[in-house]
Amino acid sequence: MDVSVGRAPTAHEYGRIDVAPADVVGADGRLLLLPGVLNNYVRVDYRDGELRVSALGYCGLIPLTATMSVAVRPRFPLRNLSRMVAACGYPPAVVQVLRGYATTDGRDDWLVDVLADALLDEFEVISGEGLLRKYVERSDSSTAPHGRIAAGRTMSSFVSRGITYKAHHSWWERTADNPENRVIRAAFSWLHQHYVRAERRSGVRHRISRIATALHRLAEVSADRRLDCLTDPVVRGARPLPQTRAYYRGALDLAVLIVLNRGVSLEGPGGALLLPSLLIKTEDLFEDYVRQRLQASFPGRGDLELLDGNTTGRVTLFEDLEEQQVVALGGLGIPLPPSGAYAKPDLVLRSPRGTYPLVGDVKYTAVTPATGRDAVEQVILYGQRYRSPITMTVHPRQSNQTGGLHIAGRVGGTLVAQYRVDLDAEDLDAEVDEMAAVIRRLLDVYPPR
Repeated sequence: MDVSVGRAPTAHEYGRIDVAPADVVGADGRLLLLPGVLNNYVRVDYRDGELRVSALGYCGLIPLTATMSVAVRPRFPLRNLSRMVAACGYPPAVVQVLRGYATTDGRDDWLVDVLADALLDEFEVISGEGLLRKYVERSDSSTAPHGRIAAGRTMSSFVSRGITYKAHHSWWERTADNPENRVIRAAFSWLHQHYVRAERRSGVRHRISRIATALHRLAEVSADRRLDCLTDPVVRGARPLPQTRAYYRGALDLAVLIVLNRGVSLEGPGGALLLPSLLIKTEDLFEDYVRQRLQASFPGRGDLELLDGNTTGRVTLFEDLEEQQVVALGGLGIPLPPSGAYAKPDLVLRSPRGTYPLVGDVKYTAVTPATGRDAVEQVILYGQRYRSPITMTVHPRQSNQTGGLHIAGRVGGTLVAQYRVDLDAEDLDAEVDEMAAVIRRLLDVYPPR
């Protein structure tokens, strides 16, 4: 893995990164940014006579150049990042810059791939540098003794019984069958079973092949089914590895995490566990989390049902004219071919009667206090197409704002509302459940009966 070193400035999503031009531009005038960073994780432009580097929509530790990374933080107060990722099964983007993480009890499915790939990469280093081997004392009795003769045991066991051709002996054997390698083998065995049982999605077959190769390289290491290796002080990190085998530390930490079913925290300061940096596109995660949590409150089956307007709940933007309307036009217009455009609100609430009492969009943007005009016009268009009396935009609450439901007014008979979700709430699930309860009460009073 490539490890970025040197200065690590901080920034917020879509905020400016405090770097000097010399940090990111070489002597030949070319950008020094690593491949794949520009326009994916950062933007570079020239404005008001100066070079500006800005973060895009990912938070996490992002490598900029070979010697510099930037720590990008969420735009809004957010203490529930790990909870949201777990709830949505959202797979973070992985970049090859090491970052320290604190460990947690329990592990989410999305993390298994990250840990597996990290352990496989660490084991490639071990394979190149050499397996850790230790001298272990062995003992036996035979007619061809070697090593050190145990005279006392030989006299009492054999000579006293007239057996003069056999002796107890001991010797030192250099072996890879030690606690450090046993815990790594145990982790690979767990991962192999996990992926053999997993659905055949992208990357699974390749991981199974790499894990099988690793297990073959560990063939002389015995299986430790009781995991006694976890009590070893070197495995636990209580005693350092030999300096010549320091490259084992990362693999040992990952292996222990895997066999103990532990996870990592995406919030707060880092910890001792080094992993490739996990980048979260928070705006996508916010949309997915709000929609999935609301779907639990509006499940259908005779009740209101919440659909995803980007997939199952979408409709064509234009409706076909009815026959009498075509006749009334009298050939005044030239029909256009179907546009292929769709109305795709993030939230589509459907009643058992097939009507749509509310449509909405989830916007990872600040409101001060009104929703931006473009976003309002968009949801009003959706409201017209779905014939919904209520339209809503959903935003994260800023630290200086009141959360909950806010009413902007109406356009014709369509109510325009916004809801501010507190992502820093102690119980985020309860926060969105309250939003669902407020929506139900809103549907009871609008339009006025």
